[in-house]
Formats: sequence, C-alpha cells, structure tokens
Amino acid sequence: MRFGPGIVSLGLAAGLIAASPAAACSVEPGYRAPSALEMAEQAEIVLLGIVESGPLEYDSRVGAAVVVRPTQLLKGASLPAEWRLSGTVAEEGYGVPSDPRELVYAHPQSFAGMCVRTLFVRGSTILLFLRRSNGHLVAHWGPFARHAEDVPSPDSRWVRAVRLYIEVAALPPAERRAALVARQAALAARTGDADAQAIAADIGRQLQDPNLR
Repeated sequence: MRFGPGIVSLGLAAGLIAASPAAACSVEPGYRAPSALEMAEQAEIVLLGIVESGPLEYDSRVGAAVVVRPTQLLKGASLPAEWRLSGTVAEEGYGVPSDPRELVYAHPQSFAGMCVRTLFVRGSTILLFLRRSNGHLVAHWGPFARHAEDVPSPDSRWVRAVRLYIEVAALPPAERRAALVARQAALAARTGDADAQAIAADIGRQLQDPNLR
C-alpha cells in the first residue's frame, strides 16, 4: 500500500447531520485497513445506492456533495431517502469503477495520494457502510477501507461477500469462527462458481485475524 497525505471529508444526507470539515489523513506504521467482517459488524446501515449527481470538480462549499439514491437495504432498520458524500463525480464513460472481482483492496483512487475514495462514476451503483458516531449517522470509512465500492449488480461478488459477513457478524462472537469455517467449506465446494471460490479465499483471510475468536 502507498500511504500519502491527503484530504478526507465526508458529507451527509439531507435530513441528517453534516460531517465535520475536511481533516488531514495520516496513518501510523502497522496500520491495517478494516476487514469486511469488521465493517459489517460495526456498520449500523449497509446499503446499495445509485450515484445520481454531484460537482464535476472539488467544491469546498457547504452542501456540495455527491448525491446517492439508496435502492436496497442490506443491514439496518430503514433505508435513508438520500445520502451525500463529499467528493466529485465523473460523467458516464469517464472515471474508473471498482474492479468487480476485488474483495480485498479499496478503489485505486484511495491509494493515489488520498486515503479514501472521493471520485465516483455517475450512474453507478455503490455499496455503502454507515455507522453511528456521537449520536449521528455518518459514513463508515477508514483509510484504504472498502467503504464505497461500485458493484455491477445486487448479486455481484462484493455484495455476496458483504451479505455473508453481515450474517456472521450478527452471531455471538464465540460462534463466528465456526460459522466462517462452515461457510468457507460450502463455498469452496462450488467448484464451478468463481465468485464462491473468491469469497471462500477471502473468508480464509478473515480467519487469520487474531482478534477473531
């Protein structure tokens, strides 16, 4: 991973509370981006949404944000009517969406001097993690985290993986390792399913976490 200085700012939806101003991004040696299982556990809401609009270049004015229209709830009590992320959008045909095969690394833009993705493709569907902070709902991100990745469909590889981790994260901590092992074995048995094989391999990475019981 390439660690570099950058500016990180997160906007919030109409009807929600605005995020704090941009802050410098830096990480300490040994930093590890949060895993998919950790994000699934910590998030209060996980959703799919379509990038509808936003500034075409960076705009620091209050209210300038990428507008996301939520379409499907993966975790949480209710689907927000709208969500806003500070950043910019690229018109269709420009910009680079997330690799649909990727399960480990965040969007490449996160490693290009910024610690978090701020450029989105108009019309794309993204999977977002939201969490509660100081009583308010905010975007759940960490440096180099997969907090806002494009997905080609509701049944694509990343969505399938996140659904699985949401299910496991809902279990008591003492039951999670066994549940992951069982799901890994079931997926590995689907030899003709490339997505299942990739998710099984990713579960193997989750199982290496020393904090997992």
